[in-house]
Amino acid sequence: MARAAMVLVRDYIRMKRGENVLVYADSGSDPVVVEKTVDAVKARGGIPLEVWYRIDGPPGTEPPTPMAEAMKEADVLIEYARTYLMTTKSFEKAMDAGTRHLCLTAMDADMMVRTIGNVSLSAMKVFGSALRRLTQGAKEVHVISPAGTDLRFSIGSRPVILDTGECVVPGRDCYLGGQISWAAIEKSIRGSLVLDGTVWPPDETAPLKEPIRIEMDAGRVTEIDGGPSGRLLSDWIRHFRDRRMYNVAHFCYGFNPGARISGRILEDERSFGVFVTGFGSQMASFKGGFTLAASHIDGVTRRPTVIVDGTEVERDGSFVHPRLLPLAERLRTERPKG
Repeated sequence: MARAAMVLVRDYIRMKRGENVLVYADSGSDPVVVEKTVDAVKARGGIPLEVWYRIDGPPGTEPPTPMAEAMKEADVLIEYARTYLMTTKSFEKAMDAGTRHLCLTAMDADMMVRTIGNVSLSAMKVFGSALRRLTQGAKEVHVISPAGTDLRFSIGSRPVILDTGECVVPGRDCYLGGQISWAAIEKSIRGSLVLDGTVWPPDETAPLKEPIRIEMDAGRVTEIDGGPSGRLLSDWIRHFRDRRMYNVAHFCYGFNPGARISGRILEDERSFGVFVTGFGSQMASFKGGFTLAASHIDGVTRRPTVIVDGTEVERDGSFVHPRLLPLAERLRTERPKG
């Protein structure tokens, strides 16, 4: 665990001596992860500020003023809190101020070792860059799955964002490595999506006990079905009384070789080979046609087949494109140096 924390501070945030690092957590955070991260910041000459807080509300609830001010003043934010702040106005102000942000929401010690300490950053960057090149500029993406997904959309000139976990650019929001994400052109999004891995929030649907089917048209959710889990999700969205919660905010590939479906959304949506859909708040970095909403929801589809402009990139949860096969093997087997 201590080694994984040192890898995080050394390789991922590349902290400079004297930088102020805000490490913040809540009741859903692992105290050991926070402790070891603070120790690693100190050991490499940084100035840590450890903050524990409790937000009474869902992700997207604004933090108290002292927290918002601390976020703006920090050089780096490392977010372990389960009730994350990345869809708040306070977060946007911190990004405008030049803070670097790394979201590791709800990470525990075991997850940190598996998804950071035992993963080769260089191998993940090479694989992710190849996958991004195969996805950028797509005129039509077709996603199907054994559970019944049949979804189509286009990406066009929208940015395709690679998350390697590196957090080095001021004003940039960063996330656990092993994901590529984008906002599809809204009017092109149509079809059926089946979520059969996890949905969060609400808490009761992470991980899912039964699949949820979602119908979408022109970038909006039009129908939700799926027994008790589907009703839970539908009621959760409805209780916000915000039409923007029905917006399709983004899509993603997951490819962190250490991640698995655990009920913690940060890890679930990076499980190797999954397909992810986000609803509600859309971050400005996606450069899409939607905005922030009352909250944000992510859902995971297992064993997807993804066809980009007529070429199979992924089949039944395995990356099968010839450019990806050797890179995927390297990613699964290579370990960090030092």
